[in-house]
Amino acid sequence: MQFQATRQHASYCVTSAPLRRVLACLCALILALQLVGASFHDHDLSEQLSDCVSCQIASHSTADLPAASPQLLALFLVIAFVLARLPRPVPVVLRRYLIPSRQAPPRH
Repeated sequence: MQFQATRQHASYCVTSAPLRRVLACLCALILALQLVGASFHDHDLSEQLSDCVSCQIASHSTADLPAASPQLLALFLVIAFVLARLPRPVPVVLRRYLIPSRQAPPRH
């Protein structure tokens, strides 16, 4: 009974992988179509730009980030440099784990 449940689970995983790939490709295609549709729109200049959803999205995406002070950036770079130069701990490996396992055939 347990073997059948395992086999059914394995067949479910095999059949669902292509389905997941198709769904991911479909979602990527829908996103690409939305981006293309949002970037190639046309309306009269006399219309209100606040009525156009694509124009609102485009105006918000180009908003500038707040400027960081040079002192803060220099402090971050110094801390990153010091942390990169610190010695990393080396994992201790016991000698018995370095010996490969036996590959010979069994004795008769």
